[in-house]
Parts: sequence; structure tokens; C-alpha cells
Amino acid sequence: MLAARSRASAGEFSQEESERMRTALRAQVMSRIGKIASPAFALAGIRPEAMPLSTVWIARAAVQVRRRLDSSCYDAVLATGPPFAALMGARMADRRGAPPLVVELRDLWAGNPSFDRGGRVLSSLESWVLRGSEAVVAMSPEATEDLRSRHPALSDRMLEIPNGFEPELLARRSTETAVGRPIEILHSGTLTVDRPLSPLLRALSGDFRLVLHGHVAPEIRREIEQSGRPVEIVAPSAWEDAVSRIAEADVTLVTQARSAGDATAVAAKVYEYLALGKPVLCLSHGGATEALLRRLGADQLCARLDDEPSIRTVLERARDGELQPAVPPRRLQPYARPRLAKRLVELLDSLAR
Repeated sequence: MLAARSRASAGEFSQEESERMRTALRAQVMSRIGKIASPAFALAGIRPEAMPLSTVWIARAAVQVRRRLDSSCYDAVLATGPPFAALMGARMADRRGAPPLVVELRDLWAGNPSFDRGGRVLSSLESWVLRGSEAVVAMSPEATEDLRSRHPALSDRMLEIPNGFEPELLARRSTETAVGRPIEILHSGTLTVDRPLSPLLRALSGDFRLVLHGHVAPEIRREIEQSGRPVEIVAPSAWEDAVSRIAEADVTLVTQARSAGDATAVAAKVYEYLALGKPVLCLSHGGATEALLRRLGADQLCARLDDEPSIRTVLERARDGELQPAVPPRRLQPYARPRLAKRLVELLDSLAR
């Protein structure tokens, strides 16, 4: 398996204060550089985020992959991204007789508003990579269809293997409800500028308590300060603590704008929310996350991100206890990680020579 090196920004999940401070400083510096470089990138129809520092690793990755293929026997090459560097490196390493390449897009690159401004650069690079692959794995039906629409000649190579959850979470469901206290709404994970809180903050009443567990970007912190709402921010911590906090919350939160790829990307945390039996307050532009919740019958708290009245309506629904039961475990079984891993193994086995 080939993947780009762990991003420096992964430090935002670290429990070490010094690491988080370095990550925050790096984010500020890169943000300034991005703003300066943005006009030049705009001419190419892309955003600076499309070409992170890992891009310089591509040539080295290609050399390393070739060496591995020459020195050992492999049945397949699995390249995962974004960042797109691993996919480019694997494609550049391709040669006659090489094992089949499987491309796994954990999120879209070309066509994704987070990276693409509608130019041809990303689409052309993506097409070159996909033409050299035997299979292309996407994370949602919407992402799969997006790829097929942009690469119709390669549509038979594309399939969906989504994100999922650890089966042990099903046994940790809690039936406790908020009685005599504000309803706790919990967001677990990273909050960036493409995952705004302002509409929710304006709609919140004293019946609710908002808790943000994880990295919160400076822009979001400013939104909170300007709102004057009491919001608890909990520093990033280990997965086990995150799961415990989700299990104890009353309602869980997803906020995702169109600019964050809402049309095709399902927020990975949603699978853990659902496995733990939690109602999901989904504030989005009606994209892939809402579609998943609708398919599972868990869309009672879906509202438009920029429509404050619709947010107030679902909050009232949560306050009055007008919620559907948790999604039954049997309906969530297709998203259990062992099953998903088995599907990927079966795909790789089918391509092995």
C-alpha cells in the first residue's frame, strides 16, 4: 500500500500541547502563503490546497515503488489519497509487467471545491492516473457517480467501499436522555472554515449546550466569540475518549458546506455517531451525508447550513423529543469495518496475477 507521509497538520489531533501549538503556527503560516499564492493558482483553475507540500514527494515515491517492485514479488499496488501524491507516485512507477494498480480516493480531488476551481489541470492529472489503474475505489455513491460522469470510458472500473465503524461501538449504545438539563450537542473532530457554526449559534437557545471536541480553527473560534454563546471547547484526545464522549452526548453534529465537498463526501464521523445510536444534527447543503442519513431513516435532524429557520425547526424537534429510534444494528452492518476490509481484500484478490 502506498500513501503520502502523514501530514504535519495531523498534529492537531495530538494530545501534546507543544505539538498542537506547532501545528497551529504552521497552519497560520501556510494560510498566509496560500493567500499570497492564490491568484497564481487561480489562473490554473485550482486552489493552493490542491498542491500541498507532499507534492514534492511524488518523484521520490515513484523511485521507491519501482525499487520495491524490482526487489520483491507483489500481487497489486494500492495507492490512497488525497493527498494525491501517492497516486501520482504509483502511476509514475508503472511499467510493463507491473502488478495492477488500485486507486482509492478517500475524498475527491478533481471536481472537489476544496481543491478545484473548475480548471482542467486536476481533471487531466486524475484522468492520467485512473487510466493506469485496474480499479478505482470511492467512498460514497455520489463520489462514484461523479467519477463515472467525468470518466465515462472508465466507469466499469469504479466501485464504492465506504468508510465505516468498529463493530464494538454497537454494544456501547446508551439509552440515557436529557432530563432537567440542557440537551448536549457534540461535534467530534476538526472544525474548519468550510464547516461553519454561525447559523447554528444564532439558532441555539438555552435548551441546548454545544460542545466541540477536537481541533477548532481560528475562524470558527472567532465565530463563537462574536456570537456570545457559551460553547465548551475540549482539546483533541485519543479515540477511546472521543467515543466515550459521543456515547454520552444527546445529539451529535455534522456541519459541512458545499465548499468542503458536501456533494460527494460523507463525514466519516457519522458512522460512529450512528453506531453509538445517536441522533445526527446534519447541517449541510443537502449532499452525500444527508443522502446517507436519508437512506438509513436517520434524517430527522437534517437542515440547510445557511437556512436558520430550518435549523430552528430541527432543534425544536430535538428539544421536544420528536426523534426516531436509533438505526437498528442490522441496517448498519454493511458499514462495519471488518466487512468493508473483506470487500477490499476480495477486490485485490480478484486482480492478483
